[in-house]
This record gives sequence, C-alpha cells and structure tokens, in this order.
Amino acid sequence: MLLARRIVGTSMEPSLYEKDIVIAFRKKPKIGDIVIVKVGEREIIKRVVKISPPALLYLLGDNEQESTDSRSFGFVPYSSLLGVVIKTFKLKW
Repeated sequence: MLLARRIVGTSMEPSLYEKDIVIAFRKKPKIGDIVIVKVGEREIIKRVVKISPPALLYLLGDNEQESTDSRSFGFVPYSSLLGVVIKTFKLKW
C-alpha cells in the first residue's frame, strides 16, 4: 500500500521542506531511510539512524535543533512503521 503525505514543519530540512510531498511504501527499513511512523496519535517523518533487535527504530530529524525525535520519545517499535519514503516531490510555493 502506498502512502502520500505532505511535509509540515522544518524538522527534516534540508532533505525535506515544508509542503514537499513524500510517497512511502511499507517495507523493511534500513539505516539512512526516511520513514513515516505513528508515535502516539501523531504521524511523524524522520530518518532511521539505528535499528536494534528486536525491531526497534531510533529516529532523528535531519534538522536536529528543530526536531522532536527519538531523543525525546526513545526507540519506536517496528509495528509503528507506516512506510519507508520512496519518492519525494519538491514543491516551491
């Protein structure tokens, strides 16, 4: 199943900018992938920087000073993964 999401915020700059659109597909992530995960009631888009057994993801925003990520909420279970970003559309508004 493909997911499409619009970027909100600056936590993934300079890789992704606000209003960019990403397309994601549910597949096994690897270190360096940008993923969409559900944390609590929110969907967030972050980069995988560590994968720990048994299937836990440590995620950081590329703009670490503006990002709420695993430094705040810890490892995210693989079951929270909604998709791995496979395509980005850069939109200039």
